[in-house]
Amino acid sequence: MGHQFSRAQSPAGAAFGYAVVAVVLSACSSSSSDDAPSRVQNEQLEEDAFTRPITGTVTRYDYAVDLATGNVRDRLTVRADPPGGSCFSASCDVPATDVTWQGAPAQSSSQSDGTLRVCGRSRALPWQTLHVASSSVVPEERFLGLDVGFSRKKDLAGGTFTYLLSWVGGCSHFGPCDADPSRLASFHFDVEHAPGDVVLCPGKIVQGEQRTRCELSPWSTGSLAPTYSSVAVASDPLWKRTPFLKAAGVDFVFYEVPNLPGGNIAPVLDKGSVTEFFEWITDLLGPFPYGDELRVAAAPTVWSGFEHPANIILSEKLPTRTGPFANTVMHVLMHEIAHQWAGDRATLAAVGDFVWKESTAEYLAYVFEDEHRDAAEGPATRAYWDRISLNAKFHPRPLENPTPPVQTFYGDVYGPGPMVLYLQLESLIGREAVVRGIQSFLARPAARSVEDLRRALERSAHVDLAKYFDAWVFGSGKPEWPTFTATTSQSGRDVTVTVTQQAAKVHPCVVEVEVASATGKVLVPVTFGLDASSNTATAHATLEGDITGTVIDPNHRVIDAKPAPAAFSAGPDEEVLIF
Repeated sequence: MGHQFSRAQSPAGAAFGYAVVAVVLSACSSSSSDDAPSRVQNEQLEEDAFTRPITGTVTRYDYAVDLATGNVRDRLTVRADPPGGSCFSASCDVPATDVTWQGAPAQSSSQSDGTLRVCGRSRALPWQTLHVASSSVVPEERFLGLDVGFSRKKDLAGGTFTYLLSWVGGCSHFGPCDADPSRLASFHFDVEHAPGDVVLCPGKIVQGEQRTRCELSPWSTGSLAPTYSSVAVASDPLWKRTPFLKAAGVDFVFYEVPNLPGGNIAPVLDKGSVTEFFEWITDLLGPFPYGDELRVAAAPTVWSGFEHPANIILSEKLPTRTGPFANTVMHVLMHEIAHQWAGDRATLAAVGDFVWKESTAEYLAYVFEDEHRDAAEGPATRAYWDRISLNAKFHPRPLENPTPPVQTFYGDVYGPGPMVLYLQLESLIGREAVVRGIQSFLARPAARSVEDLRRALERSAHVDLAKYFDAWVFGSGKPEWPTFTATTSQSGRDVTVTVTQQAAKVHPCVVEVEVASATGKVLVPVTFGLDASSNTATAHATLEGDITGTVIDPNHRVIDAKPAPAAFSAGPDEEVLIF
């Protein structure tokens, strides 16, 4: 990410409070000579003790934001680990001014290579609470061609949508923070804005005429959250707040500009279906993690949707999209709702684990489509995943060292991820075991890895999935998906189907082959088991009449590397369906 920032003063009257997230804080120390006299050594040891770098846990972020000027005052609350110390370092890509330590001017502060280093005039003792604050002016700038950064855009009605948005590793655009996505913390926002503007920020909202406050903490909303989705403020003066429904004790409220060209989102949603999905997912994953209100806003965003704790921002153009899902608006909404548990309450252990977050949201939306929605919806979602899987340039869980920047591979996970982590496993261990594994995986707030997911699925199904994950999930470079060919032989009504896969390694899976005759057809599952060692597998079926043809994987349940001319190229709608 590029970083071009200017200096700032903090907004007046910034409000702060108290907050959980582990920060590894880097160094400022010196060493003494072994030959120095004892007195010099002792003085040097005392100096080292005073300037010792702190490691600890950032328990709370407080942000005072002025949307008109971009002024941000950022305060971090840190619980110091033993032995304590007097220097603190955190990620920071914006020039910081007015730096304080425990409420007083810092003894020193410096910035280089995206890090702010602060030393105080007092020493933070073990387990003591430390407050470090700074001011900045955040320029209007977007990163990676996405919505990340601080931006103003015209909505379809001509109003100005303002968005301050972090992402994985992106909180440092707005001040010092722990940019590690594995950290969970509390957040407080104090947002100054134009009179009457509607402002959304994560957690519980108190909307004021010119100042809006938001609180996300265990005592206000019930759960912590990661910086990548919680450092977010959105505003549009034309938004109108409209209660939508109540489900599982949670009020759904829409924020939309009325009468948008192309239509609004809320009117195209079936309230009964939204209610049914929300009750289904809370029964599956537990009560909604962020209070008793879920706000859904429509805006001119690049992404189709983004999951902020208690807020979901959807593209205002969703009602006009014709693909790739059978019901795009409903699918995207379900996906973002699932993220409140899968990605917000439980977060990524590392950047490379991005795939489980998106795959889980996609898969849970698909399961509901397949079991509760129109018969066309589930198959359309499977077909989309299968198509875009062919374009992947990275493995679902990339093993490159160092891990590539998330913007280089995140688009590769939306098809292969749900296919290999969940859908293909249904044929090997059953959907019930897959869903039960997800329940266990997301049962508590934590930083979770793809390895954690593998173990949860293994416990659920009582199987060893190491060979499966090694073949399909983990790897460096462009994945080599298997190519399947099928041959048949027939003796009367008895049909033998043999499937051969070609790839550098044998991929455990089940490949369905549709065998047709003049009088009918039969679907034959051919199994390469979890311990597959042969690239050939055989199955038998019964069919009346002579075989007239075969189709491999007609229901899009396994990734099959088609020849190059069949590779999928996304249309204009599908290119932005990444969320």
